[in-house]
Amino acid sequence: MTKQIIFMFALFCTWQVRANVQPVQEDTVRCVSRHEVAELLQPMPPVCLDGVVLPISRTGNWFVSVAGGATAFLGTPLGCEDLFGRVKPSYNLAVGKWFTPSVGARIHYSGLQFKDGTLSTQDYHHIHADLLWNILGRRYARQEQVRWGLAPFAGVGLLHNATGGNNPFAISYGVQGQYHISRRVSATLELSGTTTFQDFDGYGRPNRLGDHLLSLTAGFTFRLGKVGWKRAVDATPYIRRNERLVDYAGFLSEENRRYAGRHDRDRRTLAELKKILEIEGLLDTYSHLFGEDGDGCKSYPVNNYSGLNSLRARLKHRHWDGTSPLDTTALPSGNGNRDYGYPPFRAVQSECGGNLTADSTDLMYDGSECIGAPVYFFFSLGTARLTDTSQMLNLDELARVAKKYNLSVRVTGAADSATGTPAVNDSLSRARAVFIAAELERRGVPAGMLIQSGVGGIARHTPVEANRHTRVELFFSDPGKTPE
Repeated sequence: MTKQIIFMFALFCTWQVRANVQPVQEDTVRCVSRHEVAELLQPMPPVCLDGVVLPISRTGNWFVSVAGGATAFLGTPLGCEDLFGRVKPSYNLAVGKWFTPSVGARIHYSGLQFKDGTLSTQDYHHIHADLLWNILGRRYARQEQVRWGLAPFAGVGLLHNATGGNNPFAISYGVQGQYHISRRVSATLELSGTTTFQDFDGYGRPNRLGDHLLSLTAGFTFRLGKVGWKRAVDATPYIRRNERLVDYAGFLSEENRRYAGRHDRDRRTLAELKKILEIEGLLDTYSHLFGEDGDGCKSYPVNNYSGLNSLRARLKHRHWDGTSPLDTTALPSGNGNRDYGYPPFRAVQSECGGNLTADSTDLMYDGSECIGAPVYFFFSLGTARLTDTSQMLNLDELARVAKKYNLSVRVTGAADSATGTPAVNDSLSRARAVFIAAELERRGVPAGMLIQSGVGGIARHTPVEANRHTRVELFFSDPGKTPE
């Protein structure tokens, strides 16, 4: 019984442990989201400050006002006439500027005539500077064009009594209403007052305020220069983005330093591997892994047509015994290859070592046949411009082989007959041949070894874009015989 109890207890503990183990699924491949980085590089729409408006131009929003109306004089002593008996005509001229939709300033002139305390008519002139406050200017923060304006003002200036000769100091004040007929023209109605010393009209105590001029005028205001307002852009989002970009640039710099260190370690490892291969005598075999030949000649990714050329030679001379004519030790005294009709061969040596069979060509028996396969260079429609500049790499290798083995080069341009006229295609094919020939000559191929021609428009290849090319073929140099 005890054994059964112990067994059941152990089984229960096992189930409990298995129940506590939670399955965990974890992928070894982690995807790093770059959505945040992409958002940092996207254009940011401007965000405007609420209620803040700026002028479109610092030199704009100037205005000129012209108005006419009536003026009544209320002096000390007052005299016996009522207010309407004291009214005389007047006119106003003003030049000013609105610094914001709410704040502006002006230089104002008014004058003509007034009735003094004895009801005599006198001439006067009044010039003053006023500060204006448009209490409806905040509407520009919500709409582009505001029709109405209401601007109280206050200022200081000088009054000149042309009849009595007095020039007292004066305080001006009032309120101006505006209705914007258009963007530049407004109708104005102004109620203003002026307070000065009592002896302005020649009667009363000096140096004590007491004479007043009340004016009611109507006219027009014309705005000059650039007119209007724009909402101020909030710079806070740009500042925050700039801080994030600075942090991201620091992260990229750290990554760049890490990768630079890894590249340096890889470079040192390759250098050690190269030394080991050189010691073991395997550097020539594996030199292509290091981007250059073991003998110092620059390596290029090129096609090798030696097998194709060997097959062509064997098909041409079925009775050939397979012995290379360059292998003089294997040739019989009577040169057995001649017995089978195989023509003599030439072995061309290179300053980099090796012979022609070590490069992209094999033994050729007739200078009129192309060495290897032709190399094609393709051009954009209607131009002598390569579709891909990486094709220049083939020009480098062609020039190297041609100079190395003193080969003739035939350059044949062609155009697509499906487009263009025959005259245009003839000219275009020649231009393409001239372009390739010039590039080869620039790479050191003698001009005397280059043969250029243009075949005009052709339709030999599919798709049609393949007909827009220049074909380059290599031939053994044969004095007295030009490759066909």
